[in-house]
Amino acid sequence: MKTRQDILNYAKSLINYANYKMGAKWHTHNNNPAKPKLLDCSGFVVWCYKMAGFKVADGTYMQWQTSEEVNYKELKVGDIGIKESGGVGKYNHIGIYAGSGQWIHCNYSRNGVTLEKTDIFKYYRRFNNVVFEDDKQSKSNSNKKKEDDEMIQQKEFIVNNKKINLDTIFKDNKNYVSLQSLKDANVLNASYDKEKKIAVITSK
Repeated sequence: MKTRQDILNYAKSLINYANYKMGAKWHTHNNNPAKPKLLDCSGFVVWCYKMAGFKVADGTYMQWQTSEEVNYKELKVGDIGIKESGGVGKYNHIGIYAGSGQWIHCNYSRNGVTLEKTDIFKYYRRFNNVVFEDDKQSKSNSNKKKEDDEMIQQKEFIVNNKKINLDTIFKDNKNYVSLQSLKDANVLNASYDKEKKIAVITSK
């Protein structure tokens, strides 16, 4: 649970089932909380997130206030799109990004939940208080890769026509040689100037 795909799966479960009704939420209008029949656009978003294990704000204005901007190229399944109409701060419709340029939303014009490619959502957002399990895994893998990339390795160098092994750190697709290894290899002189509070490095 608590993955981006969970959000989308619950959203899709209301296609051809739920109808649009302004002001309707999962806990109003005699709705079955497990599968509401009547919802408005923001209530639809709240229910999908609730079923996936998250609590998000209700109402498009509050959903705007409790989310942050996302670049279109960074959109992920489960992020939200908001339509602004009638001036700054008048956010009157919201949908959930379904991937591949598609959005799923509960809308008045179709009287229900639809999955479609549309350009009505101009503001791409991500809820501040929501952390998906798949995002955690992605971040963990990224950190692991960074650790691997920065792993210390010994490499062979030729200095003053002599082959020596030096400790290197691979980072940002570059190999960096540690000063300590150069000092230990008798390639550099290194000392600390206490008065100037700087390291003094000279070649031999």
